[in-house]
Amino acid sequence: MQREVILCLDIGGTNCRIGLVDRAYEVYAQQIWSTEALAEHGFMEGLSEKLAQYRKIHKEHFLIKAAALGFPSTVDRTRRKLLSTPNIEGMDNVEVADILEKSLQVPVYLERDVNLLLLYDLYCFQLEEESTVIGIYFGTGIGNSIYMGGDLLCGRNGVAGELGHIPQLYADVPCGCGNTGCIEPIGGGKALEELCAVRFQDTKIKEIYARHRNMPELKKQVEAMAVPVATEINILDPDYVILGGGLLQMRDFPLHLLKENIHKHTRKPYPAENLRFLYSNANQENGVIGAGIYGWKKWKEE
Repeated sequence: MQREVILCLDIGGTNCRIGLVDRAYEVYAQQIWSTEALAEHGFMEGLSEKLAQYRKIHKEHFLIKAAALGFPSTVDRTRRKLLSTPNIEGMDNVEVADILEKSLQVPVYLERDVNLLLLYDLYCFQLEEESTVIGIYFGTGIGNSIYMGGDLLCGRNGVAGELGHIPQLYADVPCGCGNTGCIEPIGGGKALEELCAVRFQDTKIKEIYARHRNMPELKKQVEAMAVPVATEINILDPDYVILGGGLLQMRDFPLHLLKENIHKHTRKPYPAENLRFLYSNANQENGVIGAGIYGWKKWKEE
């Protein structure tokens, strides 16, 4: 008997993680594919070919009901089209859902990868459906997802939660979005890359907090991480704040300093005196399971 599953992908600028997720959110047939290898002759062509092979291998034991994909992209409000994907060449303004539905012959659901991470964390922490929850994930950039009213906040254009693009007055650092003065290049992982290249040339990026966390430059970078978190807390007064991402997993990351700066920039007395932090436990399954949660929800709604 075939097991009913959602075909789930968590697509990143470096790797794509794939798995089959059943109704109990168990993951089967996990694999990791190189994004660069998929994009060698065009990303969509490579992805479509690889998915066809993957499906053929597993069709005897699994019945794929739908596919759910998370992209490091802005996704249009209909969740059918990628608007902008800075880290994957040729993936701007692409009708991904239409293309894959023709080849896979099942419904295809798209979402921002950070939203799938938050769905996983909501499930993992068993948070109340009526809660307002914000998830901020620090990696190369600053990923943000907002859950309120029992659903993910989408926005008029589908791009709600671009927290890394809060403008900083008088800042002149160019951002990958095309603007100048966004907080992301000051507080995200690219700021660490710049510090390693210019200020701490003898240090590998994974060791920068362990060796230099007390230096003024690192303290400034951590405060720049805190500012957008505090800003969103001040706007939404959430029930829970989930923090995660690769930067927080780095050796000797100064979490206490991040929290101190969040509190410093949050309105007093409230919500500053009543903050509830949770910490995302990063592993390779999170985005895939989040895609499964999203995929089963969408499939049941149709």
